[in-house]
Amino acid sequence: MIHREPAGDAGEFAWMPDDQNYCLAVVRAARASTICNPLPKSWARIGIRLVIEAVAYREGSTVYFAVVDGGHAPYAYAGRGPKSPGWGPVRDATAAFASGRTLSLLTYERPAGQILPGDREICSADNAVCFPTLDVYVPGSP
Repeated sequence: MIHREPAGDAGEFAWMPDDQNYCLAVVRAARASTICNPLPKSWARIGIRLVIEAVAYREGSTVYFAVVDGGHAPYAYAGRGPKSPGWGPVRDATAAFASGRTLSLLTYERPAGQILPGDREICSADNAVCFPTLDVYVPGSP
């Protein structure tokens, strides 16, 4: 479980049945959306396996989902400037596998397509992994 509102009508649940596949369920206002897919076999940025626009809803807000190599949690917004209205917190969980591999699963919500001067990035606590909040990485075919 990554996030659940106390009222129970909003949340994100992400899991990995193995180290090659991911699933994400997003619930908003009693509507649920679930996706399960394999991770890409290659990626464009070191440490970033996947970033997708998972679910768009209510007045242009979008829930983004990321899978990041390594256990560098917690993740948070970084960069100059104030956080824009409509941005939700970064929520993360770490999946550890028998092989010793760890992957961080992240969700965050923000207005889709809204780019502001000094737009922020999401970075790990140790700054080993950072990526722009609006970039989407789904390299190649699985």
